[in-house]
Amino acid sequence: VVMRTFVEIVIILPLLVLCYQFYFFSVNSKGIERQDRCQKLGIVFMTFGIMSLVFKTVPIVFFGLILMMFGFSLISRGLDRLDKEIMIDQLQDEI
Repeated sequence: VVMRTFVEIVIILPLLVLCYQFYFFSVNSKGIERQDRCQKLGIVFMTFGIMSLVFKTVPIVFFGLILMMFGFSLISRGLDRLDKEIMIDQLQDEI
């Protein structure tokens, strides 16, 4: 059991670093490319995070939770508006 946990951690750590690099690359993009990349990568991270919860071992579950947090963050950044001059809560008459 201890050896299996160690092997899982050794495999998960480089994957986590790779996922963070993808996250950082998507967040530092500009404009419509940022929106598109963040939305797509956020959905991929959420999918893999939810799928990893099935295995029910502690390292893989924590990896899945971290991926889900990355996914939520990326999806929220992907939903951000590009032009923020007009506020959403203003009426058409006030503009």
